[in-house]
Amino acid sequence: MTINNVTGVRADISDILAKIREVSNKSNVFTENKGISATKNFNDVLSVAKGALTQVDQVQTEAEKIKTSYIAGDTNVSLSQVVLSSQKSKLAFEGLVTVRNKILEAYKEIMSMPV
Repeated sequence: MTINNVTGVRADISDILAKIREVSNKSNVFTENKGISATKNFNDVLSVAKGALTQVDQVQTEAEKIKTSYIAGDTNVSLSQVVLSSQKSKLAFEGLVTVRNKILEAYKEIMSMPV
């Protein structure tokens, strides 16, 4: 393997990473929702959480469809689309799990407070 090939491979990886970053920046799964304030009730918070879950589910379903199409031999789907959609799905799920963990930590902290 020559140095030029290594540079070419790294350029390809850099391009894919740039595309992944672009997709994750355009993704509105975890954007700030300015409609929620401290005075809203718990039902509103739950509806936003349900919306986030629905969006993550849609992202994962779309990634699965793209992967299935590629495996089936669809010429309109490229490998880069499969990688991008699966990474978008992974990022959305990891973000959702992180938010869930923070909520659980806050709940445990509140429950351990003396009355």
